[in-house]
Amino acid sequence: MNQLTLPVGPKDSPLGWPLAARLEEFAKLHGQKNLPTDRVEFQGKIRDFPIITVPLNLPKYRLSNGRTASSQSEFLAKHPDRPSNYFVADPELLDVQQAQHELLLKLGEKQDLLKYFLDTANKQSNPILLDENGFVVNGNRRLTAWRHLYTNGPKKYAHFAHIDVVVLPHCDEKEIDRLEARLQIQQDIKADYSWDAEANMMVQKMKLHGFSEKEIGDIYGMKDAEVRELLLMREYADEYLKSLGKADHWSLVVENEMAFQKLVQNLSKITSAGEQDLFKQAAFILIEKSETVGRRLYEAIPEIQKYLPNVKSKLKEQFPVKAPESKKGDMEDLFGGAVAKNDPLDIPLAAAIMATPESKEKAKEIIVEVIDAQRELKKEAQSANFLINQLARANGFVQSAISDGLKAETNRTGVETQLAELEKRIAHIQKWLGENA
Repeated sequence: MNQLTLPVGPKDSPLGWPLAARLEEFAKLHGQKNLPTDRVEFQGKIRDFPIITVPLNLPKYRLSNGRTASSQSEFLAKHPDRPSNYFVADPELLDVQQAQHELLLKLGEKQDLLKYFLDTANKQSNPILLDENGFVVNGNRRLTAWRHLYTNGPKKYAHFAHIDVVVLPHCDEKEIDRLEARLQIQQDIKADYSWDAEANMMVQKMKLHGFSEKEIGDIYGMKDAEVRELLLMREYADEYLKSLGKADHWSLVVENEMAFQKLVQNLSKITSAGEQDLFKQAAFILIEKSETVGRRLYEAIPEIQKYLPNVKSKLKEQFPVKAPESKKGDMEDLFGGAVAKNDPLDIPLAAAIMATPESKEKAKEIIVEVIDAQRELKKEAQSANFLINQLARANGFVQSAISDGLKAETNRTGVETQLAELEKRIAHIQKWLGENA
C-alpha cells in the first residue's frame, strides 16, 4: 500500500488540515456570494446547503465510518501494539488517519471504486458531505480514491486537486448516523456494507452513543427481529473466530453470512443448553472446513439440527466422554431434574470435538457421513412411497373429474377411450400386486 508523503507544514498534510485551519477556511469560503447549493435531507427537513471548493487534502476521514467497523477491529487484532481506543481517542492524529486511509483504499479496490476513477472521464459528480469540523460524513471512499490517484499522478488527475464539499451545520451523532444510513441505500457508485461490517457498525454505535437495539433499528430502517438476528450472527461469528485464535479477523467470515444466519435460526429450535452448544460447535467445524464439506453450508447447518440425535449418537461412539460430577446445590439437585432435560454428555462432547485439529477433522467426517446417510434414507422412503403417492394423486384427479365434470354440458368425446386406458393401467397394477404379494 502506498504511503502518502508526510507533511512539511500544517496545511501540507495529505490527510487533513489542522482543525483551526479547516474552520478558518470554511468561514472564508462561506463568505463568498452566489455559491451553488446542494439539496440534502437533514435534521428532518429538505435543505439547500452551499457548495464550496476546498483543497483535496483539507478534510479528515470520519473514523466511526460504518464501512470500516470490521476492518478497524481486524487492524487492531493484527497490530497488538496499538491501543484498543486507537480509532476513537484522537481522530486528528496523522497515523490514525493514515491507517483509516489504507483501510478505505482496500475497500475501494475490492469494490472497483478505484478502478472507476482511474478513467479520467469519471470526475466528481456530487459534493462530499462534511460535518462542521471537516470530518467526512459521506464520501470517505471517494476521497480516498482521489487522494491515491492524485498522489501517484498529479498531472493526469489534476481535476482532483480541489473538490466540492458541503459543510453541514452543528448536529449530534444520531443525526449523522441517520444521514449515513439513508445515503448508503441510494443508487450511486456506493457499495453495500458487508454483513459483518453492518453488525460491527451497530455494535460500535451502541457502545459509543448508547443507542438501544430499537434505536439502531429505527435509524437503519430495520425491524427489531432483523436487528436481533444480525447481532446474534455477529456474536456467534465472534465466538467462532476466537475458537480459531483469530479474534476480530472479520475477513475470514465475510463470505459466511448465510451460514451464520442458519446457525442463529436453527439454534433457536433447540431447547437444551447442552444440545445448543453441541450444535453450535458442530456448525463451527463445518464453517471452518467448508472447502471439504462438499455441500452448501446454508443447507448443511440446518441438517445438523434436523439430525442432531443421529449426529450426537455417532459422535459419542468416536469421542468417549464422561459426564461431569454433579455438585450439591445444582438446579437439578434442587428441583429433582425437572428444570431441563439436558444430556450431561452434551457439553463434554462439544468440547471434545473442538479440542484439536484432528478431532475437528474426525468430527467433520462423522457429521457429513450422518447427513449423507439420512439424506439417502429420505430418498429411499420417498422412493418406497412413490406408487401410493402417485395413485393418491390420480385418485384425487378422478374425484375432481366426477365432482366438477359430470354435467350436462360436458364434452363426452374421448371419455370412453380415457376410461379404457385407465382400466388397463389399474389392471396392470393389480396384476403386479398379486405377483408380489
